[in-house]
Parts: sequence; C-alpha cells; structure tokens
Amino acid sequence: MKLLSVKTFNPGDKKESTAESNIKDIDFNIFKLNNRPKPTDKSQILIIGCFSEFGCETVGAMYCIPKIMKENRGKYIIVVGWHGREYLYRHLVDEFWEIKEEYMWLREYARAFHNESKNIKLIEKKLTNFGSVLTSDYLGKIAVGVTCKACGAFWGDVRKIKNCIKCKSTDIKQSLFGDVVTHKKDVVRIPSPSVEKLEQARQYLGTNPVGVFARQRKCYGRNLQPEFYVGLVKLLEDKGYTPIWLGEKQSTMACPVDHIVDFSRMAEARDLELTLAIVKQLKFTVQFWTASTRLAAMMGTPYIIFETPDQIWGNGQEGYRLNLCDFSPKKLVISHYLNVYNDNEAGLKLLGQCINEVEQNNFDDVFGLLESDIAAQDMKRDNASRIGS
Repeated sequence: MKLLSVKTFNPGDKKESTAESNIKDIDFNIFKLNNRPKPTDKSQILIIGCFSEFGCETVGAMYCIPKIMKENRGKYIIVVGWHGREYLYRHLVDEFWEIKEEYMWLREYARAFHNESKNIKLIEKKLTNFGSVLTSDYLGKIAVGVTCKACGAFWGDVRKIKNCIKCKSTDIKQSLFGDVVTHKKDVVRIPSPSVEKLEQARQYLGTNPVGVFARQRKCYGRNLQPEFYVGLVKLLEDKGYTPIWLGEKQSTMACPVDHIVDFSRMAEARDLELTLAIVKQLKFTVQFWTASTRLAAMMGTPYIIFETPDQIWGNGQEGYRLNLCDFSPKKLVISHYLNVYNDNEAGLKLLGQCINEVEQNNFDDVFGLLESDIAAQDMKRDNASRIGS
C-alpha cells in the first residue's frame, strides 16, 4: 500500500493521526431491499453517500434521506455507507451498498456529517459512474442549511432565522437544527426489530440487563480507562444488574471483565437489527461522551449519558442531534471528561447517584464534576429552548 502524504490531526487531543493508507480498489457488499427493477438510465438513479459519524448518520436516516426522497420521487435510491448499517435504510431505499469490514478503519476520518478521508472522497467520485451522487456532506447541508424562498439564497446556520441575509425576506426555510421542534414532526422512525430478532436477542441477556458502550476512538479522544469500566461493572452488579457490552468493535473498548458478555466482539454484532433487539429489551444503557445513545433512543430504551455542557447547550451540535433522535427517557449527566478521567471514583459515585434516580423514574439533568455547576445551568437556561429541549 502507498501512504498518502497529507498529515491529519485528531480534533480532540490534537495528536497527529496515522497516515491514511491509499486503497487502490474497493468493492461493496450489495443489499437489494425491494423488488423494484433498477433503471438502465443512470439519470434515474440517485446515490447517497452516508460516510458520517454514527450520531449524524442516524439524523440522516431519519430526516435528511426522507427529505431527499420526497424531492426525488420516482428515482431509484441507493445508499452507500459503512459496514453493518443496512438496517438503518432497509425500510427507505432500493439498495444499500456497504464497504467491507476490513475498511472500517476509515471511520476514524469521519467528522460529523462530512469525512476527511481521501479514500472516501475518491469512492464518492467513482460512484458517479453508476448514477447521480449526493456526497456525505450534502446531508450536513440539510441539517444546518437555511434557504430563502424569495431569492433562493442558501447559507449555514443552526439558529432560527427571521430574515434572509441577502434580500431580508421573512419567507425562510429553516435548517433542520434551526427548528428542531417543527422538524421532529417529520421524522421517519427506524422500525422496531422483528419478533424473531427479539427472541434471538434474549439468549445474550441476563437478569436485569443493562447495556454498556465503552468508547475507544482515536479521533477526539474522550476515552475512559479500562479500570473505570471494571469499577462500572462492579457498580452495576452490586445493584443487581447484568451488564452486556455493546458497540462496533472498531470504536469500542473490549470488555475488561472476563465474565461479562462482550457482544461487541461477536460476529453477530454486525447485525444491527439484532443489536437493536438487544437494546430494546434492556433496563437502560450507559455511555460517556459518545453518540451510541442513538441505539437506545431509537428503541425507546432509557439511557444515561455523560456529556459536556458545551456539546448540549453551547457551540457543539450534539444537543440538536440528540433531541431530533430522542424517543426515550434520558438522564443527562453534564460533566467534563478530564474530571472523570482524573477521578474515576468520583465519576462512578456520580453514575451511582444517577442510576438510583433512574430507578425512581427521575430523569432530571444532573450537573457534576464541572468547574462551575452554575455556569452550566446558566448555559442550559439561556439555550435549551433554542436547541429544542
């Protein structure tokens, strides 16, 4: 393999990332999702790239792609994306093309809706041989793009806009993030797993099962230590729960406790419908600074998520994405990553408090391990209505 010369750096810890290997040729596993014949006329085929981070990909599947389909009625729609994601699109489009599992390391180059991978850009360019192509970042333009219906001006903004930046018209088509409350009415939900999958999932579940998603990505950092998760398992078991380890192995820490079911390392984990069937039957899930919450949210399963105030109510966009994809009770724990990383005991104590409150059906936000609880609460007060929560 030849190495591409361009250096890339992790957005989170700013460390230089591994040089991207140049993939000479790549092929796909192709899923035909219905009986519609594929047109011979390429102009009638629309190909949508979905090489995004998972938290954005779910927004795309439930909002952006249904919108594109309405605007392209009658077109034969193909989604091209990550290995193991076919279930997200099975109810929507005509075909799903997944890259093979050996290339899933390309996920490390995904940044929200867009992708910094030269390989992905080349793949999306080559897809024009098969039809018209909307690249992955086009979905991001739907999420943050504002359109003036009067003059046609288009620009990016997550705020609710009153006037066009060019003609000052008030006839504005708001971005998805700019009007979460209105757009959430247009959601196309991910279907519930089949009865057969729900039955199959039960073989992996113990008494009072709880899902654990242990983030381990090079990009952004925000990975907690294995020792933290050993303590988390003990905390859950002491409370009478049976943890099950979930996630895609490319971005999930292997379970550091031998007797726990590590579904993330099983071959069956590539079946997203089966994963969702497991999640649907859990008491709740636990995760830290990661968008794996979407799995629980889509299935109506309660979840606990540690996240920073800035990502929920500040300059980050996770608050918008979270609210668009939420269809279950959630326990937001507003906390800073390094404070938990540097004091695992305090982090686990805070989690224990949250579990106790969830058991009492208390899903109020919790503020802890912050430099200033008051500053974070002020940020929520000033911005929650804008973000849709």
